[in-house]
Amino acid sequence: MKLRSVTYALFIAGLTAFSTSSLAAQSLRFGYETSQTDSQHIAAKKFNELLQEKTKGELKLKLFPDSTLGNAQAMISGVRGGTIDMEMSGSNNFTGLSPVINLLDVPFLFRDTAHAHKTLDGKVGDDLKASLEGKGLKVLAYWGKRLARCHQLARTG
Repeated sequence: MKLRSVTYALFIAGLTAFSTSSLAAQSLRFGYETSQTDSQHIAAKKFNELLQEKTKGELKLKLFPDSTLGNAQAMISGVRGGTIDMEMSGSNNFTGLSPVINLLDVPFLFRDTAHAHKTLDGKVGDDLKASLEGKGLKVLAYWGKRLARCHQLARTG
């Protein structure tokens, strides 16, 4: 069984849907552009630990940080072609496949982190995920290192 992903977060609840009894021990190739000191790599390592725990060691990730498998576009193509199992990158890398994904790059779109989670974990997030599923990609979860927002009025003049 191959998992495909375009974005990533610690998304363990969905993993319980897989029947580990039908899986042979398997390593999944997981590529991303960020360095080994970046928060995405730290999260990927934690995700790997949790994945192994939830699947009783039948699934594990082989991590490829630092653009080892290519840039984001190359890795997305690899996921679509089946040479890479998972990929993590920004939403801007998917707009060529689904222009509606541009929505995620609108500044100040969300009031706060809770609003972002509520929106992306609901119908809007489901619709965005569906826009990529016909393209050979499966979004496991949304991940954001920052949210552009402002809590003060700008004064001019």
